Amino acid sequence: MKVLLLGATGNLGSRLIPALLAHKHSVVIFVRSESKLKSLVDSAAISRCTVVNGDATNSHAIETAIIDHQCNALVNSAGVAAIFPWQDPTMQGIINAVATAAVEASKKLGYPLRCWFLGGLTVLDFPGMPGIRVSAYFPLFKEHGLTFECLSSKSEHLKWSLLAPSAMTPASKEITLLETPRGNPLAAQNDTMAEFSPSFMTNVPYIGPYADVVKSMTRYNTRLEDCADLIAADLAKGDSEHIGHRVGIIESSKSKTQ
Repeated sequence: MKVLLLGATGNLGSRLIPALLAHKHSVVIFVRSESKLKSLVDSAAISRCTVVNGDATNSHAIETAIIDHQCNALVNSAGVAAIFPWQDPTMQGIINAVATAAVEASKKLGYPLRCWFLGGLTVLDFPGMPGIRVSAYFPLFKEHGLTFECLSSKSEHLKWSLLAPSAMTPASKEITLLETPRGNPLAAQNDTMAEFSPSFMTNVPYIGPYADVVKSMTRYNTRLEDCADLIAADLAKGDSEHIGHRVGIIESSKSKTQ
């Protein structure tokens, strides 16, 4: 696919560049600071991409980039979500700009864009409780709920997915060109915490479900490179079981130890 990538100077976005290239996608990088990009990512990887300068809050510029380069997919990892409920959800300026641009470009191109956006674990439904988000028990990063609502309202024109990881850490500080996909050990599940196995604590009145999720939270930590590969591999499928869903992930080896 031809992918417009936003957030390429971030932790996940920078690792998406080699992952997308390894899966044979054509990559158009939409970035505010090309110099910062070059300081983070191997020049051999950047040389295989098209770089467009622009601001992720400029919906018209994003739409133009999609149309001019005939992209049929988009990945957005730009923006930092508010941690606490009382903080302003400033990331929504980016989310709304990008989603609106994707919708308008889809209409003009005549096909719905395949899109991945970055969310967080608390936007998922609580295990065994459809419709009740983890954020109801663990009220951090609730802004991801606004991203989910924004994308849900645009389902007619976008084939979107919302990645919902817990903490992501790098496997390596170096970001270099990959000749072949690195693969990933992730298990994915739509709309809830992947492969969650409740313990006896779930049955404790009031605090049980909350304590069970908190106890399990660190098992859902993943590697940035694995998350990048999951997105790139999913885009290579074309159609996907994750379209229109929040996507919970866990390393397969960790799911077996719950």
